Amino acid sequence: MGLSKKALAAMSAVVERFQAGDLSPIVAVSRIKRAPGDEMPSDRWSFGNRVMAWAQTGTLDCRGYNQWKEVGRQVKKGSSAAWILGPITVKKETSDGEEVKLVGFRGIPVHPVDNTEGDELPKFDYKPAEMPPLTDVAEQFAIDFDWTPLPPDRLGQVGSDGNGILVGTHDVKTWFHELAHAIDARLRGNLARKSDADKEAVAEFTATVLMWLYGYGDRTGNCYKYIEMFSPKDPLRAIMKAVGKAEAILAVIEQSEAIMEQ
Repeated sequence: MGLSKKALAAMSAVVERFQAGDLSPIVAVSRIKRAPGDEMPSDRWSFGNRVMAWAQTGTLDCRGYNQWKEVGRQVKKGSSAAWILGPITVKKETSDGEEVKLVGFRGIPVHPVDNTEGDELPKFDYKPAEMPPLTDVAEQFAIDFDWTPLPPDRLGQVGSDGNGILVGTHDVKTWFHELAHAIDARLRGNLARKSDADKEAVAEFTATVLMWLYGYGDRTGNCYKYIEMFSPKDPLRAIMKAVGKAEAILAVIEQSEAIMEQ
């Protein structure tokens, strides 16, 4: 392989994580893409190297020592590098001409942004190329929202007061779900005072109806399974209790859209 001891140790730690069943780095790297033209060096890496970097650092903004210097930042003294793999190739003459053959890999040290200091970096734009429906409704309610990478166990989040939506995927269903949470907070008060079974059933049922209304397909099966996670004893009862609250959220959305169309 041609790897140093440090690179081998890093790779072994990542492999052990996958062997233990933790595939969250793969999920995180697959989940969200940046807007075209808004790139970082890791966008040119193989998918495997991006997963390796995320598994070791929790970020895709990893660069080599000199790459950080090029953007006015310096790797902090004593910081440990993460490791990705670079191919080792040799050229061989064959009867058909020259052939490039892969003979192994070398370890390449890269450093995450948190281990650097210096000039401010531009904020990467993770918004979808085509914005989903109802962003105008969120704006009408003065609900801040953005798309950004989130921890692997979280697709979206919203403040308990209904403000500050963050979405970690371009799946429209998650956007609808978090928007439903935000409007629910405006209608029924602080989400922190609601049980998970209650607020998650309301948000998921509302999002499922919105998916159907906006032509994204039938997600009722997924909706039932999701609500069942929070109400395993009687998910159907949880859904029935959520219907009236979801109806109120949908009425507010419909009214807001009607006002904007006038």
